[in-house]
Amino acid sequence: MAVFDNLPRSKPMARRAKSDPIICVGWRAFVHWPHANQTRDPVPLTNAEGKPLANDLADGQQVEIVSWRPRSREGLLYQIRRIADGTEWWIGAQYLRREPLPAVVAVPAAPRIQR
Repeated sequence: MAVFDNLPRSKPMARRAKSDPIICVGWRAFVHWPHANQTRDPVPLTNAEGKPLANDLADGQQVEIVSWRPRSREGLLYQIRRIADGTEWWIGAQYLRREPLPAVVAVPAAPRIQR
């Protein structure tokens, strides 16, 4: 019997996905929740203790980065403040993006050639 057999096995820390954005404190970002129309689930947010919170954030809403936690079990977390009303939550980096999605640009019809 090994000396430490009575201890629970540790879980490796989750690493930041290479696609997760790195955003500086004070910068503005946008909520990335593109499948909100497909599901009724809210954007996954937590309070400071890590408990899930109900919210009304929507894809594309602008937020300000207040602080961050680089080594949480959930990966990189950011404390955000919604620009519209100042409410604050914690959100995973995968649910943020740096730029708003570009608007869909209508392709102009080809000009008619008169004969």
